[in-house]
Formats: sequence, structure tokens, C-alpha cells
Amino acid sequence: MRISKPTDKVTFSIVGAGNRAGAYIEMLERHYKGLYDVVAVFDPDKIQQEKYRKTYNLKNDQIFNSLEDFIKLPRLSDVVIIATLDTQHYDPTISALELGYDIILEKPISLNLEETIAIGKLGEKYPNQLVAVCHVLRHSPFFRKIKEVIDSKVLGNVINIQHNENIGYYHFAHSYVRGNWRNTDIAAPIIVAKSCHDMDILLYLLGDKHCKRISSMGSLNYFTKDNIDKCKDEGPYSAEAIYGGNKIRSVVFDNSSAERLKNELSTSKYGRCVFDCDNNVVDHQVTILEFDGGVHATFNLSAFTNTIHRSLKIMCELGEIRATEATNEIEVWPFGGQKEIFKIEKGYGGHGGSDEGFVKNFMESYLYDKPFDSTLSMSIESHVMAFAAEESRINHGRLINIDRYYKRILKRMEK
Repeated sequence: MRISKPTDKVTFSIVGAGNRAGAYIEMLERHYKGLYDVVAVFDPDKIQQEKYRKTYNLKNDQIFNSLEDFIKLPRLSDVVIIATLDTQHYDPTISALELGYDIILEKPISLNLEETIAIGKLGEKYPNQLVAVCHVLRHSPFFRKIKEVIDSKVLGNVINIQHNENIGYYHFAHSYVRGNWRNTDIAAPIIVAKSCHDMDILLYLLGDKHCKRISSMGSLNYFTKDNIDKCKDEGPYSAEAIYGGNKIRSVVFDNSSAERLKNELSTSKYGRCVFDCDNNVVDHQVTILEFDGGVHATFNLSAFTNTIHRSLKIMCELGEIRATEATNEIEVWPFGGQKEIFKIEKGYGGHGGSDEGFVKNFMESYLYDKPFDSTLSMSIESHVMAFAAEESRINHGRLINIDRYYKRILKRMEK
């Protein structure tokens, strides 16, 4: 049950106290200090436990080592933030719904589509509980401006979209070759784990249009043992180059000297040669999508880019929109008219201010019953699209009808 007035504190439990949960807590502290409190933490990391213990004066009986503790305990707070690894979303989310929690759920909703749909179906049984899926890009000043332009109809209707996710060579090596999202035995496929964001953004920008058909192709070309001879010189992908240059801040190594950094990396999974890891997720993938009304889109994800950003070209009846997060600029160019350029100011924090916008939208909804923009029901469709794209890729680009695919999964779940 949500609190009845904004003068009460909203209480939070945290299941998985890593970087993502920390980003949301930082935004709560920045914008809602005095209106929230952390009352329980479930995470085996002793450093994180101690941090929350000191910050929120937690007692020993408010700190737990595992999500299993969360599942067997009664409800401890108004809201739970579930920000564990992909493989650990399902059980705590099911328990949280049944216990009456409102939920902030890190994407992807779950590791596979059956679990994702099951969470969605259970969520329908508890319509008064708010399940906020962390599709934070819907809350980005950048994408909100693009949607504003589209919805204004100044360029007429959208005809087709080119959308690129430029993952960044160092980010890909860190997360998808050496890191936690490298292998589909322990994480969702990259188009689900990383790019359900992008499926969701296409739905967000197109508003009332649903995806009808999808086809996808992609492979793991470069980061394979076929290139193991390159381990002698990994070039820009070497751990020393990436972590010594502070490109990645989510894992901290002692880089006060080259020797100390090398010693630390020698015992870390992040020190492995990128051509000698147990990774199997693709390093590039192209997806073609058909939406209602004959609107089409292409989505291209790639490891092989210098910087981490998304870029789009949206072609409309009366003009086009070009947008890139690299410069945070949006060009609106009517046919035969003058180009208008919008320079978007980034918000505070991660994802270009998206984390900030997400938390503010959640709290405004929670405290004042304002509409929330990335609910569980909204997010199921983008997950279906992403999983369908992966099935298409595995089957050599086979065209998948989304409605039939969804019904087939439902039928399989009923057995």
C-alpha cells in the first residue's frame, strides 16, 4: 500500500546493492532527502553492507547476505529495488509482488521470456502495486525532446527509423567479453540485456504503434579464440589500456603505477585476454522491425565504436530528424526549409540524466499519483521484441510474426 501523504518517508529495501541500485539511491538523496529511508539491504558484498550500515544507521538484523533471505522474510518496506544480476530477477520479483511491495526492477525483467511473461501476468493480479521497470531512457531529456518533435507532427508522420547503439569498444570488452554479461549461461542475450532499452525506445517514440514482424542477424566475429594469437598485443582492448586509462569506473583498480595495476589485473577476471574468455554473446547485430501502419525501423548494435552513444535518423513525411547522444544535438529539418538544431542539456547522473528522470518520475508518481512512464505492462512488449529478435538471429534471420510468437510462448507455458 502506498503512503498517503508526502510528509511520510518512503521506505526502501535493496536487493542487489551494486552500481545500479546505488545510482537510484543517489538520485533519491539528491532530490528527496528526508522523504525516503533505506531500511534493509540484501547483498553479500561486505563493502556495500558497511556503506549502507553507516549511511542509514542499519542494524545487523537489517543487513542480509542473500536474496534467499529476502524471499523468506515478510514485507520490510514500501518499495524494493531489485538490481541483482539477470539470473536473479525472477524469484525476488515474484516474492515482492506476492508480499505487496511496490518495485523498482532493473532491466531485463528476467533471464528468459517465459519468466518475463510470468512476472507480467502476476503483476496484472496486483494492479495497485507500482512495478517500475528501469527503462530509464524514456526519462532522458534527449529522447523526450525527440518524442516531443514527433508528436507535434511538424514533420508529419514517421515513415521509418534508423537507430544505432554504439556500445563502445572498451565498454563491450569490459561488460560483454570479460564481465558479467559475457555469456548467455549467466545473462540474457545482449539484445535483451543491453538493447531491450532500444526496443523500448522505438515503442516510446512511435507511441500507439506495435511491432508486427521482426528479423535479426548477428554473430561473434572478433572476440574469439580464433584470434588468440593476438593476446600478445591486444592493443586498445588490453586490460592495462582500459583500466589504466580510467575508461571504466564501475570496477576500481590501483593504477597508481603500471606494475600495481598489472598485479591486480593478474588475479581478476577483468585482466583476461579478450581473445581467451568464455564469452559467447555477439559483438554486432542488425535487426529489422515492422510496426503498425507500415512503419519500419532498423536497429544496429555494435561493439566497434570509439564512444558510447546512441544515434538516430527518423524519416518523416515532411522532413527528417537526426540525433546523436555524442553531442546531445537534435536536428529537425523540414523538406525545403531551414534546419533547426536543439542542444539538449544533460541531466545529472548516469545515462545522460535518464537515471535522474526515472527516479523523479517514480517518486512523483508514488507520492502524488502522477502518471508513470515505464511500468511493467509497458515493458513486456519490448522484451518480447528483444527475445524474438534473438530467436530470429539464432535461426539465420528468420522473419518472426510477433503476435504468433507471443501466443506460442504462452501455449508452451500452459503445458
